[in-house]
Amino acid sequence: MIEYIQFFPTLRCNKNCDFCFSKALFYDDLPEDKIEYLINFLNENKIKNLDILGGEPFLYKPFPKLIEKALKKDLEITISTNGTLKKQIRALLKNFGKSKVKVGVSINDISDNDLLEIISDYKLWIKSVIIKDKSPEIRIMEFAKNLGIKYYFIYMDALTEKDLKRTIPFYQFIEMVKELNISFPNIEPVFCKGFIGGPNDYRCPAGSEKISIMPDGSVYPCYLLAGFEDYRLGNIFKNSLSEILASKKLDIFKKSNSNICHNKICKFKEECRGGCVAHSLIHYKEDIKSDPRCNIRYKEEE
Repeated sequence: MIEYIQFFPTLRCNKNCDFCFSKALFYDDLPEDKIEYLINFLNENKIKNLDILGGEPFLYKPFPKLIEKALKKDLEITISTNGTLKKQIRALLKNFGKSKVKVGVSINDISDNDLLEIISDYKLWIKSVIIKDKSPEIRIMEFAKNLGIKYYFIYMDALTEKDLKRTIPFYQFIEMVKELNISFPNIEPVFCKGFIGGPNDYRCPAGSEKISIMPDGSVYPCYLLAGFEDYRLGNIFKNSLSEILASKKLDIFKKSNSNICHNKICKFKEECRGGCVAHSLIHYKEDIKSDPRCNIRYKEEE
């Protein structure tokens, strides 16, 4: 049963972060007259969690209308923002309340004091993408700890060979978080359940726990596969959820295999299922190989 939706009302952004997966995607914004259809689609299918991503969601002009209609259907809303549109963030939180709308702010470089003030006022989450040779700033970790807010460390996606060189193996990522947790217990890792932590009866939660919806209604198992026509499952404006989830394209995500990774020094080898399927498909054009973010490092260490 689908538990949550990763939804992209816009792919437009006012930043150009080189690690962002969506920078190569081009879609028109969700038409305003489709907002109610989208919310009804979720409500009718008993999907109560709406994870709003981008692009930068606050660039979507009818964003307050989207949030208002979602809240009227008692949806749980999470928003990921780069924090640049501070006036819009304050207005939304003032209108709808921080208890109803959860906002996570991405901080991957020096943040301005006005943004830190908003985070402090509303106790927002902080998120940072973990990049090789670039540790998150101690002052931000201290800031989050002192406020008592969650600080999420995101395992970096790597859709190109250039991206791969900037990543670290999954086991190093987890070890880093565990070490930091000694001083900063509010830090939590964010990663694909294709590594560890998910059910044993399928390799990846894509298509079983979650699906991703683009601004035009196109549905993909995972946002990393957005734009790859071979993995398009359908469209919410044309297909029912049952039709979308019946797609044979989801079979490769539902197969549960023993770990196919050959990295012998990984401490999670026994419980890992080989990592993110999307990364294997993008880099190897097949799903039976392990996640290249671990695999490339293992080859370098041999």
